[in-house]
Amino acid sequence: MLKFSFRSFIAISLLIGCLAFFANPANAVEKKYYVGVAGSNQGINFDDNVVDWDDSTWGVNAKFGYRLTPAVSFQFDVDWIPDVEGVLKSDPSLGGEVEVQTAILSFKGYFPTSKPVKPFIIAGFGILHYDVDLNDNTQSLVAVDDDETDLCLKIGAGVDVFINQSFSIGFEGNYTAGRDKVDAIEYWNLSLGAAYHF
Repeated sequence: MLKFSFRSFIAISLLIGCLAFFANPANAVEKKYYVGVAGSNQGINFDDNVVDWDDSTWGVNAKFGYRLTPAVSFQFDVDWIPDVEGVLKSDPSLGGEVEVQTAILSFKGYFPTSKPVKPFIIAGFGILHYDVDLNDNTQSLVAVDDDETDLCLKIGAGVDVFINQSFSIGFEGNYTAGRDKVDAIEYWNLSLGAAYHF
């Protein structure tokens, strides 16, 4: 299982700061707020000693952002990842599902390029919650922590393609990892969606 590196998180954050410093002021007329939705696919690794939760699944992402400078935005994301399938390590015929939700505050730094294509990096922290639902046969055999909430961190990169001043299509790939009580959960997240800027 990969472990989240605080050095990577700090490096991405510093790079976002540099992007803000070297921003092109000609882009300052861009709209300040945006909202968006996306579909996503996750490669989940839930490191449990009893159940193997490693799986790929779909999810939904919603976001709200505010452009602080021409090169840096402050963004709030909510991810919902339902029905990650898992099987009992001692008996693959038994298992259940785990559902994951995150709420993350991030800084999003754009590279100094002109529209319509705007590549970016993103780093943030927030809350991760998971809920385990074992099937009846599995519940009678094993005990698994079924509900936990704690901090998480994410780093990633992507590109926004502006159709016009008000609409963009975005692709993002990020790595999200839980801390402390939820440090058993990590996932790679690929999302494709659209945003309205106002």
